[in-house]
Amino acid sequence: MTEPTQASSPLAVHGGNILATAEALGCKVSDLIDLSSNLTPFGTMPGLQEALIAGLDEIRYLPESGSESLCALFAEKNRISRNAVLAGNGTTEFIYAVPAAFGCQRAVIVNPTYADYATACQWAGVPAESFILDPASGFRLDPAALAERLIGGELVFLCNPNNPTGVLTPSAELAALARSKPETLFLVDESYLPFTREPSLLTLGQPENLLVLFSASKIYGIPGLRLGFLAGSAARIAKLGQRVKPWGVNRLAQLAGEYALRHGDSYQEEVIRFVESERPRVVARLAALPGVAPFAGAANFILSRLTGAVRAPELKAALLRERIMIRDCSNFATLDDRYFRISLKDQTINDHALSKIGAFFG
Repeated sequence: MTEPTQASSPLAVHGGNILATAEALGCKVSDLIDLSSNLTPFGTMPGLQEALIAGLDEIRYLPESGSESLCALFAEKNRISRNAVLAGNGTTEFIYAVPAAFGCQRAVIVNPTYADYATACQWAGVPAESFILDPASGFRLDPAALAERLIGGELVFLCNPNNPTGVLTPSAELAALARSKPETLFLVDESYLPFTREPSLLTLGQPENLLVLFSASKIYGIPGLRLGFLAGSAARIAKLGQRVKPWGVNRLAQLAGEYALRHGDSYQEEVIRFVESERPRVVARLAALPGVAPFAGAANFILSRLTGAVRAPELKAALLRERIMIRDCSNFATLDDRYFRISLKDQTINDHALSKIGAFFG
């Protein structure tokens, strides 16, 4: 299936707008339960805030202009070359930079997915079209069907696991797809892969036509610091590096990234174990509600489809009165107002939210 991608203001299409929501409701941020943003269920990893406080004095100095120490640490941890990685002001910086950098004739976006891919193409003047995932198949990607659509010269956006569906495609299948289409550039967003045990594409010997995004915000619980990485071939990274502004990562974000990369493995393992056990439990609770059909997946969030008369904006408004934020997914390309998404929190919060959702459906 094919249709034009949907692009709109990047300021209006995201979840997690907890500060503005608290102001609108006249409550404290701490009064809200935010299930609309896909962050770690355990909050900022232990020790990281203390490390930032200890390094606070370093804001008196300019940060490393290219986050050299941080990039070296990321490269070492992922066993890639130092000149194969860039650090940026969140993955968003690279999402918007890539379409403008490589002169692709068109973009193919695997939808439904993160809206900024389409907006980035629009801003860069790159025509974009959708490769549409079918809800009847659980939104699972068929790499062979996608390959048939590719003729060379295009940029393909993939999110794995995908947002908002949570569906995971084996990394080996994506690596094989990229190798089968050497004239196509693939940008694979692995922002949610650290919540699973699936190996990163970085470990599978990246082909030259593959770029991989990694977000520190989600797994380490530091979205306000804005930190992300882009990995690829040395030639691609060098070309993109010419467009990256100096001092794009502030010093506190650099310190947070260095601490997380050095000390985050045990925390990440704890999060993975929790997601592996909690997600099936929450999916089962949702599936037991009349008119709610959750989709199986692997990520730290769950997409559901409303099958009755209720629509997502109604459910969102009702839960907001209970100080619970969910994601109305009607502004994701190819979805409509029957879809909503919730992220996992700790079990106590999840049970509270599920009881409120259940009460809404009677």
